[in-house]
Amino acid sequence: MPHLVKATTVIDDDACVSTAIRAILARHQYDTVLASRAHAGIHAFQASQCDVVMVDLFMPGMNGLDTITRIRSRSAVPIIAMSGFRLRNSLDPDQDFLGMALLRGATISLRKPFSPPQLVVAIDRSLGLTSSTEKAMQ
Repeated sequence: MPHLVKATTVIDDDACVSTAIRAILARHQYDTVLASRAHAGIHAFQASQCDVVMVDLFMPGMNGLDTITRIRSRSAVPIIAMSGFRLRNSLDPDQDFLGMALLRGATISLRKPFSPPQLVVAIDRSLGLTSSTEKAMQ
């Protein structure tokens, strides 16, 4: 099944991560707008009419949790929360930042580091799709 996503906004202060995401998604014919700060990402999202927003949780300035809350208050766009940080021994979503992101309105969470197939599956899941990549991973 071909991917239906045409535009993705990635909000992440790590240029290596956001550039890698853009390269992976380009192979799947996605247009990706990158923003290194929350306010720039929110503006890019509003200007681009993207299909999915990916938000890193830990950034300087406005953090990802507040960014998700702000985007969710204005739009029902699927939001993928990303983070490599986890509180040790925490199974409680109130103590896990990705769990908090879901409570704030993220559609799905993605723990860093992730593989290219995991990224594509996360986008498909956020859109309610089952991808050929996900089927191949099973």
